[in-house]
Amino acid sequence: MSGPASRKIATTLSGDPLTKKDLATCFTPMEWLNDEVINAYLGLIVDYLRRTHNNAGRHDKPRFHAFNSFFFTNLREKGYASVRRWATRAKIGGQSLLEVDTVFVPVHHQHHWTLILVKPSDRTIEHFDSLGALSARHVATVQTWLRGELGDSFVQSEWRVLPSRSPQQDNGSDCGVFLLSTAKAVAVGLEPLSYGATDTPLLRRKIVAELMNGGFEGEFDPLLEGEVLM
Repeated sequence: MSGPASRKIATTLSGDPLTKKDLATCFTPMEWLNDEVINAYLGLIVDYLRRTHNNAGRHDKPRFHAFNSFFFTNLREKGYASVRRWATRAKIGGQSLLEVDTVFVPVHHQHHWTLILVKPSDRTIEHFDSLGALSARHVATVQTWLRGELGDSFVQSEWRVLPSRSPQQDNGSDCGVFLLSTAKAVAVGLEPLSYGATDTPLLRRKIVAELMNGGFEGEFDPLLEGEVLM
């Protein structure tokens, strides 16, 4: 992490550069993660899920997706019309959404990152907030999106809002780390409460290393030596 702030350290799966300035928001203790790190790491998680579930073919309908960090903000502030094409572009729009396993929705609100997990095939919504309980307002915003995508097929009573079970941070800066770590825990089959605030210094460094590695492969395989690891 030495050198100029503009130095390219890694590349996202879509080919965009991640600079020292970007990665320093995660590597440096007590810093807030920026959008570039959030979006790039969620991309690694979706790539891992698609590869490990035989869903990575060019013509496969995606069963896993992560919206970028601007999706929820647009939906909340401008309504469904502002994100109407997002799911379609991702090949999960309309009725196809009901065949999707998991959609990760990063939420940035009042300088705080949280995670909403939508499982359309199970008809569940879960909100992970490392500073408290689930937000009924955030859940309602996501339900607005589901209603827009599914039309009359969206019956709110058929969808369960699961109780929040997020580990809790002990400061005002680690929310982004909790968002990404919880998303990864879900992806690799770990209980989100299996990690906590004392783990965040290591998790910050590991997130950066995994971004530099380009994914959860080699020594970063969550199933290395048969034990599921964060």
